Amino acid sequence: MLADVTDFCRLILFRHPELAAEDAGRVVGDGPATLGHRGQAQTIEWMKLLADLPVDRVVSSDQPQSRDAAAAIAVGKGLEVEADDRLRDQYMGRWQGRTWDEVTAEDPDRVREFFTDFGEVAAPDGESLGAAVERFLGWWTDVRSAAVGKTIAVVSSGAMVTGFATAMLGMRLSRAVCLNLPHGGLGVLDVFANGARVACWNPGAIRVPS
Repeated sequence: MLADVTDFCRLILFRHPELAAEDAGRVVGDGPATLGHRGQAQTIEWMKLLADLPVDRVVSSDQPQSRDAAAAIAVGKGLEVEADDRLRDQYMGRWQGRTWDEVTAEDPDRVREFFTDFGEVAAPDGESLGAAVERFLGWWTDVRSAAVGKTIAVVSSGAMVTGFATAMLGMRLSRAVCLNLPHGGLGVLDVFANGARVACWNPGAIRVPS
C-alpha cells in the first residue's frame, strides 16, 4: 500500500510500451517509433492500474512512442499530456535508425565499449546517456518546487527512466542496469526535499502467468 502523498512528490516512471516489429531491433535513439499491438495493450493495462490512483500531471518525451502512450493515462484522468523534448532518449549519432545487427557487425569494438562503460560512452557522433540524463534532471529542477504533494506520471525510454531514477537515488549511472524495466514497466519514486526512495519497482514482475 502506497503512502498518501503529503510532504513529498510521487513520480510514477513508465518505460514506453513495446514497439512494433519493424522498430524493435532498430537503434531508435531520440527518433520516432511505432507501438506494436502488444504495446498498445500495455497502455490499456496502465489505465486499469491507475484507475483508482490520483494523478495530477502527465509528462512525456515528445517521441510518439512515449507521447501516444502517455495520452492513454492523460485521457483517463481528464488531463493533457505535457510533452517535453528534454525527456527524449539519447541521440545515437551515426548508429541511429540502423539495426543493432548492422552496427554490431560494422563496429563490434565500439558497441562492446558502449555497453561495458554504460552511460559514459556515446555512439559515434552521438550523445552519452549521462548527458541525456542531465537533460532529464534539468526538467526536474524546473518542476520540483511546484510538485510537492502531487503525483506526476512520466513516460520515456527505459534508459532515460532508469538513468533518472539512478541519479535521484544518488547512485552511479552505471548502476542503472539494476533498475532495468521491461517495455511497459513502471517504477514509483517518492521524492523528498533531502532525497528519494523507491516506493515500488516493476510490480508486474510478480504476476503469475495464466
